[in-house]
Amino acid sequence: MFLPQELSYYIISLGCPKNEVDAERLNADLHNAGFVPAHGMDDANIIFINTCGFIKEAKEESIATIMDAIDYTAHAATKKLIVFGCLTQRYKDEIIHEIPEIDLVWGLYDSSMINEVARICTVDLLTVTIAQKRKPLVDNIPYAYIKIAEGCSNNCSYCAIPIIRGKHRSYAPELIVDDAAQALQRGVKELIVVAQDVAIYNYDGVLVNDLISRLNNLEGTFWIRLMYCHPDHISSELIEAMATLQKVVHYIDIPFQHASTKILRAMNRKGNAKRYLRLVEKLRKAIPDIAIRSTFMVGFPGEDDDDFAVLLDFIKEAQLDRVGVFMYSPEEGTKASVMSGMVKKATQDKRYNRLMQLQQIISLQRLEKTIGNVVEVLVEEKVDANNYIGRTQYDAPDIDGIFFLTADGINVNDIVLAKITDTLEYDRIGVLI
Repeated sequence: MFLPQELSYYIISLGCPKNEVDAERLNADLHNAGFVPAHGMDDANIIFINTCGFIKEAKEESIATIMDAIDYTAHAATKKLIVFGCLTQRYKDEIIHEIPEIDLVWGLYDSSMINEVARICTVDLLTVTIAQKRKPLVDNIPYAYIKIAEGCSNNCSYCAIPIIRGKHRSYAPELIVDDAAQALQRGVKELIVVAQDVAIYNYDGVLVNDLISRLNNLEGTFWIRLMYCHPDHISSELIEAMATLQKVVHYIDIPFQHASTKILRAMNRKGNAKRYLRLVEKLRKAIPDIAIRSTFMVGFPGEDDDDFAVLLDFIKEAQLDRVGVFMYSPEEGTKASVMSGMVKKATQDKRYNRLMQLQQIISLQRLEKTIGNVVEVLVEEKVDANNYIGRTQYDAPDIDGIFFLTADGINVNDIVLAKITDTLEYDRIGVLI
């Protein structure tokens, strides 16, 4: 029988920021129980893999990561491999059967998993206090993802999230505000509000605009960023809150997915190009400097040349700041996976490249128009004595551009004012003012 402090652990988290939040909760629970974090798989007694099962590529990455970890654990009696998350939630029995080298297969993370970890590792936990806290996997990250809901009830025909995580359930605002306050106490300078659909948040009448107002009232200098707002659920009240709350950055992520009415209906979405263009116009009227990011899917079943032309026209007219493009892949159990009219891979590739080429021109042109502007920059890395890398409020971490800053006398994690002097394809260059 071991004591927890005699065993080390290492966590690998795959997939989206919402998955990362679950990994941080595991990290906090393991830390509270007395286990010791390791620097990598080599020196870890217990390897945890938080899997993603959203699309084919994510599943393949999860399986590959599991197989890599088995190389570390298969020939070491003291090492254990524990796998959890979206992939195992959906395919638990299959994974147990196909990969017996895994010591524990769990579904979505919850704190009761710690007791099962203790059992298979023959650990005497003595007493364990499980708290609603998170511990980042990497220290000194200047931002924190604040998860405000679980699951999704939009039931888009291509998406497996409702199958994996169930219907939408908003978290209590008190828990969310406490989570944010803990992040700020750790020194975080940016709260990134995430859910499958942030805009639909509703907890006993507390809506998302009310929630971000409560976050805005927390003490300190920091940013609040909204990600994943379904276009059919963005209210006038939310737009007004974004326009007036001081700490809410002028940035929004709206996954439009398409612009053709026919394809959107097949996706089980209610919008159309005209309605979405009105939303873009409304946002820019209320918040003139807002950066709008979106994602689009090409090659959805039944998408023909006319549908794709509608999408291209929408991209040209909307002039969005940032765009991500994905090629459709069928997900088992979804309505779209059995639809007729599957688009050939060669056609998907062609449409993907054409849309991305168009958006690259648009993004560059919109960036060039910001030359000379003064912006807030969150400093994230020191390159040398006079050069730093950071982000403006108009760029989310990991998915958008960066800011190359010339300065001296500043610190990493500071929010500073800088003047934009030049731009690259997706990035900005500037100097401290």
